[in-house]
Amino acid sequence: MAAEDEPVTIHVTLQGETGQAIVVTGAEVTVLSSDPLPTKGSVIDGECGGGVDERAFDVDFGQRPVTVGPQIRRTAQGTQVGRDFPFKVSSGDPEQFAFQLRNVGRDVRFAITLTWVSDGEPGTTRLDNEGRGYRVMGVPTGVPRYPLRSLYGDTAR
Repeated sequence: MAAEDEPVTIHVTLQGETGQAIVVTGAEVTVLSSDPLPTKGSVIDGECGGGVDERAFDVDFGQRPVTVGPQIRRTAQGTQVGRDFPFKVSSGDPEQFAFQLRNVGRDVRFAITLTWVSDGEPGTTRLDNEGRGYRVMGVPTGVPRYPLRSLYGDTAR
């Protein structure tokens, strides 16, 4: 679930199968479906993930076509723009990407297509959850919300 001001992060780890370097040159997000938010059910709020250095990108579903760009962070020292493509990966040198999904006001299924070059030959890899796409939605109004820990009886945290 994502609210307009609460992006959802999709983590993607890329690692080559051999020691030969692969240069990842870009990422594109394709919307497979976009439906209204549900009006029934409930929302479970929760987070997961670990502390791995990652390359952060903003994915703006409010734009047509959906845009993917390096994340911009505002700090006390000024504006910092994250690194953009290309990135090199191999079996011994993986990269983790964090796609921050923003402006998700609907129930959206999407795929991410990565473009790359290996040994001078271009290629693409489509990440689409075995054809089903990945799903994200804004927070529906009028449905109850529960913290993830309440599913396990842990209300002390």
